[in-house]
Amino acid sequence: MPGPTDRRLPAALAAVPALALLALVCGAVCIALAFAAEGPTGCGVTADSPGGGDVRGVPSRLVPIYQQAAAKYRLGPKGPPILAGINWEETGFGTNLGVSSAEAEGWMQFLPSSWEAFGVDGNGDGVKDPYNPWDAIFAAARLLRYGGAPENWHDAIWGYNHAEWYVQNVLADAEKWSGIGSIETSAGAASCGEVVAPNEAVAKMIAEAERLSAIRPETEYTWGGSHGITPTPKNGPFDCSSAVSHLLQVGGFKNETMTTIGFHTWGKSGPGRWVTILNKPYEPEAHVILRFESGVTPPERRYWGTSGFIEPGHGPGWIPESTFDAGYLSRFEERHPPGL
Repeated sequence: MPGPTDRRLPAALAAVPALALLALVCGAVCIALAFAAEGPTGCGVTADSPGGGDVRGVPSRLVPIYQQAAAKYRLGPKGPPILAGINWEETGFGTNLGVSSAEAEGWMQFLPSSWEAFGVDGNGDGVKDPYNPWDAIFAAARLLRYGGAPENWHDAIWGYNHAEWYVQNVLADAEKWSGIGSIETSAGAASCGEVVAPNEAVAKMIAEAERLSAIRPETEYTWGGSHGITPTPKNGPFDCSSAVSHLLQVGGFKNETMTTIGFHTWGKSGPGRWVTILNKPYEPEAHVILRFESGVTPPERRYWGTSGFIEPGHGPGWIPESTFDAGYLSRFEERHPPGL
């Protein structure tokens, strides 16, 4: 990882405070904000994926963020791998989020003054947060554009860290990871059903959905299971509404353990941007499940809950959309958790 260096900016950035280089402090805590619902073995482009090719070593959950940030700020095909290179040089893809000796912070190591100038709400949740990968990576793309990219990558990267060795490291990283420069190259992340979490609440929910899906064969569907208990027990027992209540509680919403009738009025009306509650509140077909939206374009959708289609009689888990009958989902009302 980079060491301390002078970060005087070139003329193009002279009016903006420089970004401080990463100098990690002890006890840095990695906030995991993105979790993948992986498909078959070998999906994605992580370091451990045998088919990673040119994008070997880049976490697949971050690829759509680099791509969308580069597209928004018109950085061209070299934009995504440059952003990946900077992300790697600064925080090791978010694994080292300590505040530097110069008080730079977050996924892309912005000084507070630079964040004030360039920080953006990359994921549309109403908050500009340097510790959110969407916000930080989009802000870095904005800064690179201001610094002269894509016409002059050298000066744009030099502006990010005023050191020639840093420029060369990032360029070398970008060459190695050039495969993420186009959506077609990295489509494996989306086609494998990856859900990219835009914030900590969604990340926690997806992680818990994965955990419960993994143990579904050992659990049983229990009508009325855990109703009257808030929060629900970690492993249930669950029926459809208590399972969805549980995931929302894990996400931090402090909701009661509800029935399908309770979901008829809980939250906000209409589909959510990242999480949608699909609910049929009344008998004889009362049922409720969750739909997660991915962070890629076009969006990938994953459904979760108890199901009579997949392992009937067992607890909650992922439900492939292909298992639903034609028109089945249209019979559900749509609501969403506040803010999601």
